[in-house]
Amino acid sequence: MRRKDVVIAISLSLLVLAMSIIIGAEQFTPIASAVIRGLGESYLMYSYNPWHANMTVFSLNVVTAIIWDYRGLDTFYETCVLLASVVALLAVLRGYGEVARLGAQGLSDVVKAATKLVIPLIAVYSVATALHGQLTPGGGFQGGAIASVAIALAIAVYSLDSVYRKGLSVSRLVVLRVLGLACMLCIAVALALVGALLGVKAYVFQNMAKEDSPIGMPKTLLDTPMAGAVLLYNTFELVIAFSGLSTALIMLSLREEELRKAIEVGEAYE
Repeated sequence: MRRKDVVIAISLSLLVLAMSIIIGAEQFTPIASAVIRGLGESYLMYSYNPWHANMTVFSLNVVTAIIWDYRGLDTFYETCVLLASVVALLAVLRGYGEVARLGAQGLSDVVKAATKLVIPLIAVYSVATALHGQLTPGGGFQGGAIASVAIALAIAVYSLDSVYRKGLSVSRLVVLRVLGLACMLCIAVALALVGALLGVKAYVFQNMAKEDSPIGMPKTLLDTPMAGAVLLYNTFELVIAFSGLSTALIMLSLREEELRKAIEVGEAYE
């Protein structure tokens, strides 16, 4: 047995032992305090509270209410950071070209047939996770991450050529991501613009009507709580996360011919 295999085996054994000790020692540790801080208690009380319409988000999912209402501006900047990381990846591999028809056949027909059944299920689950983020655990980023699994599966099973043939090029995915971010920004400033036109007070990233601002986003959709702009934010976050993560997966799956061209162009810049 090689030394490398021995080191890996010992490392995994120590990891399992450490996790077992942590789990086993939990019963001997002090019980955490049941007292909730004032801010957390406020979130739990007002995330969905129709009796306080000026303070609630009408979101049954407290985490989603915090992310897209109470601290929506922070979440928007986090989304911009993911876009910046994709731009950085494109900058590092600038000049690469998508080379089609390299002769990759993918895996066996049995695996391909099974994948054809799995990918639609992944797509449906990702959309459901995003659109029900204000009701159940989930949200736009989670839905986009799930949807990008379909791209990773298609690359592994069918080859990168098949992804290109379906029209999922990096340039199109980047445009899709920018459009999603622009739509999200439009929603963020929509009520502020409406308030300016009507001569009433409104805020950027405002969702529901407040005590000093009478305008707000719709509370329900078909008798189902939509939490105002939260449903829209989750929808566009699905698009943004899917396009961004799929771009990264395609870039990290480039073949030798495509990487060679990117390296040659990068050396020309240097």
